[in-house]
Amino acid sequence: MKKVGIIGCGGIAQVHAWVLSSLEDVKLTLFCDIEPVRARELANKYAKDAEICADWRSVCDADVDVVHICTPHMLHAPMAVGLLRSGKAVFSEKPCAVSLQQFEEMKREAALHPGKLGFCFQNRYNGTTQKLDSLVSEDRVGRIVGGRAFVTWRRDEDYYSCSLWKGRKETEGGGVLINQAIHTLDLLLRYLGEADVVKSSMAHHHLPAEKVEVEDTVEAWMSFPEGKRACFYASNAYAKDAPVILELQGECGRICMNGQEVSLYPDDGPPEHFLCEKELGIGKDYWGCGHRACITDFYRCLMTGERYGNDPGGVENTFRTMMRIYEEAEKNGGEG
Repeated sequence: MKKVGIIGCGGIAQVHAWVLSSLEDVKLTLFCDIEPVRARELANKYAKDAEICADWRSVCDADVDVVHICTPHMLHAPMAVGLLRSGKAVFSEKPCAVSLQQFEEMKREAALHPGKLGFCFQNRYNGTTQKLDSLVSEDRVGRIVGGRAFVTWRRDEDYYSCSLWKGRKETEGGGVLINQAIHTLDLLLRYLGEADVVKSSMAHHHLPAEKVEVEDTVEAWMSFPEGKRACFYASNAYAKDAPVILELQGECGRICMNGQEVSLYPDDGPPEHFLCEKELGIGKDYWGCGHRACITDFYRCLMTGERYGNDPGGVENTFRTMMRIYEEAEKNGGEG
C-alpha cells in the first residue's frame, strides 16, 4: 500500500485526488496547502482522516511514500528536489521547471533516485494520441516530414487577477506556452524529435503587458534533421477554448487531429476519419482526458520497476525546446 500526499490543493489537485482515490494499493493520507482550509476541504472530499499541513517542508518528514506536486510553477523543481532527498517518490504537474538551472538541479537529483520522479503529461495517453501513434507506426503516410499545431484558447484578465502567481514571469515562468500549450508542443515533438533550429516570437495581443507580464500569443518555426519542418502557434486571445489542431505531414499523405477526431488523408486514396472516445473524468476538457492513465502508469512503474516514460529524460526535449522558443522570442524583443 502506497501512502500518498498532495501539496497544493487547488483546481488541478482535485483531478489528482479523484484519480488516486480510485486506485488500488494507494491511500491518500496527507494534504498540504498554504491555506489549510483548502487542504481540509479536499481531504473531506476524498480522505477525511488524512493529515493536514501548511508547510511543504514538513511533508519531507511525513509518513508518506509518494507526493504529488500541484503547486505554482516556480515551486515544482525545488519541491521535487527536496522531496527526493527525503526519500519520497514524486509525481509533479507540468512544467517540470521554470528555468534551465532549475531543471538541471532537479535532473541531477533525480539521477540519484532512479524511477522516483515523474511528470503529468496526460495528453500522451489520450485516445487521439494513441491513434496518431498507430497510424504513424503503420506507415500510413510514409516518413513524417513536417508538422503543424494550433492552440487557440481564451484567458481574460480575471483569470490572472484571481491568482497571486499567474501572469508573472518569475512565478509562472511564462504564459500561454508554458502553461497551456506545452502539451501540444510535446505531442508535436513526439513525432518530429529534437529541433536543429528554432525561430520564434511572442506578443501581448489581448492583455497589455503592464497588467499581465507573460505572453498571450507565441509562434515558432522549427527545423529538424532530414529536412523536417514544423510550425507552432498558440494564443490565449481567442473567443473560446477551441479544440486543439495537430497535423503531421508525411511523404505520401497527412494525418490531422482536430479535437477528438483523427483524420487520415492519403495521397492515393480516400480519407478516413476516426472519432476517439474521451474518458470521463473531472476537471476542464482542455486539460486533456488522460490523467487517470498517466497517473496509473506512474504507480505501475513504481511497483514493477519499469521506466516511466514521463521521467526527466522523457520530457527533457519538450522542456528544452520550450525554453529555446522563449529565448529566441526574447532575442527578437517579442517580434518575429
